[in-house]
Amino acid sequence: MVWFDQLLTPELRSLRERILHHPFWSGIETGTLARERLGLFALQDWLIVQDAYRLDGLAIARAAPNLELQEMLIDKLVAKKGGPELLLRFGAAVGVPRAAFAQVEPLAACLALLNFFYWIVETGTPLEWLAAVGASEEVFAQLCLRVYPALMRHYKLEASQVAFFSAHLAISEQLTPLERWLSERHFEPAERQRLTQVIRLSHQYEMQFYDAVLQAPLASA
Repeated sequence: MVWFDQLLTPELRSLRERILHHPFWSGIETGTLARERLGLFALQDWLIVQDAYRLDGLAIARAAPNLELQEMLIDKLVAKKGGPELLLRFGAAVGVPRAAFAQVEPLAACLALLNFFYWIVETGTPLEWLAAVGASEEVFAQLCLRVYPALMRHYKLEASQVAFFSAHLAISEQLTPLERWLSERHFEPAERQRLTQVIRLSHQYEMQFYDAVLQAPLASA
C-alpha cells in the first residue's frame, strides 16, 4: 500500500479506481482505442511533460531549507530526464509529426491539470505539492507500466517507441523514498485534511484530462 492511500476517503478511493480503470486506458489494453486518440493524448500530455522540469525545479526551490526533501525531489527529477524526447518518439510512432508538438492547441481540461500543478506549487506548502503531484505521478506510473505491453501487442509498436511508458518504472522507484519520508512525519488533523483535499483536486483534474482526451472530436473525424 502506498503512503497516499492512507489519506484517501472512501469517495477518493472510488475516484482513484475510476482513474485506474478509465475507458481511455482500458481501450488501450483491449486495443479498441483509436490510434488517433493516442496521438491526441501525446499532444495534450506534452503540455505537462514539457513543463515537468520547471515544475519540479520550483518545488525543489520551495522545499528549502529542508535539504533532505530537496535531494529526494532532485532524484525524482533526474529520473524524468529524457522524458520529453521519449514522448516525441511515441507521438511520431502513432502518426504525430514533431512539428505538431510546437503548436499544441490545449483542451481546456488538459490545460486545467497543468494550471492546477502550478497553483499548488505557488500557493501550497511543499508537503501539499508533494501530496498532490506525488499521488498523480503514482497513479500515472501504474497506468503507464500496465499498458505499454498492450501498446506493443495491439498497435504493433516497438519497445523503443513505447519507452515513454516503460520509463515510468524509474520514476515510481523514486517515489518510494519520498513516501517513506512522508510516513515518518506527524500530521495534525487539519493538515491531514488539507492533504486529502489537494489529492482530491489532483485526481479530479486528472479524471477530467482523460475524459477530454477520450471525448474530444478527432481531426480525422
